[in-house]
Amino acid sequence: MIRLDERLATVASMVRRGSRVADIGTDHAYLPTYLVESGICPGGIAADIRQGPLDAACRTVTEAGLTDAIAVRLGDGLAPIEFGEADDIVIAGMGGETIAEILSAAVWVRDSRLQFVLQPMTRAEELRRWLLTNGFTITAERLVRDGHHLYPVMTAAFTDAPPEVDEYYFYAGFFTAQEGKPYRDMMAEHLRRRAAGLRHGGDEVGAATLEGIAERLCKENLK
Repeated sequence: MIRLDERLATVASMVRRGSRVADIGTDHAYLPTYLVESGICPGGIAADIRQGPLDAACRTVTEAGLTDAIAVRLGDGLAPIEFGEADDIVIAGMGGETIAEILSAAVWVRDSRLQFVLQPMTRAEELRRWLLTNGFTITAERLVRDGHHLYPVMTAAFTDAPPEVDEYYFYAGFFTAQEGKPYRDMMAEHLRRRAAGLRHGGDEVGAATLEGIAERLCKENLK
């Protein structure tokens, strides 16, 4: 039985029971193997752009005796997946901008029946920005700690909703008030450092904007 680390376990907990799963950038295919072994998903697809990780994924799936349930495919982003083959799409362990690029390259992601489970390692604000300005709704967000790092894990679906234009939410995320406190603290410090860099470069307007968001993040934590 595959054992997942805390980060991937949180991702797995947000996949819908009974869904067919596609894991993009699967590496060793631990996530889809766990989901099928646990009975959460009846089957799925493990995809990766690199042959090395794909070979490792093949070994994992074969050793688990799941070659009939999990297809292992080589390809870039969502290119190896056809619409209708998966219900839940997992893209984890990449930068937020990279995840946004992968989603934007596939027109078929704009279907309300699909759920996306996304775990950006960096630039989560850019992923939220892309989702909320391209008709997606972030339906849930959780926080996971891995060593000294905090990572958001979010679910999203296409709803064709009006865009959320308030920059604050790109940085604050959509956690419950209590769970999001350490993340908001982290983002406030990050924004202050970025603002200092902008001010050093002469961008007073940009610096003031980021400082204003940092202030809002801190005020939310005082409630």
